[in-house]
Amino acid sequence: MNALGQRLCRDGYVVWCPYIVQIGNQESQNNIAAMLASHGVSAHNVSCASLDAGEIVCRKLTGASGLNVGVYGVSWGAFLALHLEAATGRMRPTVVSGYMRDEKRFLTSPVISKNLGIELAAYIHFSSGRAKYTGAELAYLLCPCPLFVEIGSRDDANAVELGRDEKFSQMQSIYASSGHPHLIDMDVFDGVHEVSGKRARPWLSEHLASPAYQDTARLKNAVAL
Repeated sequence: MNALGQRLCRDGYVVWCPYIVQIGNQESQNNIAAMLASHGVSAHNVSCASLDAGEIVCRKLTGASGLNVGVYGVSWGAFLALHLEAATGRMRPTVVSGYMRDEKRFLTSPVISKNLGIELAAYIHFSSGRAKYTGAELAYLLCPCPLFVEIGSRDDANAVELGRDEKFSQMQSIYASSGHPHLIDMDVFDGVHEVSGKRARPWLSEHLASPAYQDTARLKNAVAL
């Protein structure tokens, strides 16, 4: 995350990397998620809200209403970014790194089963009901949000056998049927569960500078914060 943030800063962006409740050791994640769940609060939604606060705080601190805002979500943060864009409908150019899979296959895969008692508790707390919002269902809510996906070719949590290409194909189909096939793309690079940015960073710059984004950004800036 630090390396990606530094690269984006060198690209000329102001970078906001907020605290989200998954950060910390596994025990703290489980405790926070269970505490929230005991009060009927979704830890997943709390994390999305903390991401959402970034743009609000940045606008208030700078006094700028014409900010062009992009989103770069990594790993679990990628899924948070997708759900946040689907929920708010802001259509901000969004890069998701290290997330594209079938959640049901993932839950029954060795990636999870070999960590029973370690990973699974937090995963269930954070992920209750979220498997409904992947693939085509998620694309319906996102489209026409500009979306770029980057996945390492050796990323075990997002492997072909876990539905990587199948889920992306579902999302592509929704974008195509909506008349926006050019607004979604995926790069499978040589790597593991990590950020690349080789194609994603130029893509982000291009979409933030596009006339279409300028128009939608001005409309969104009319929303009172």
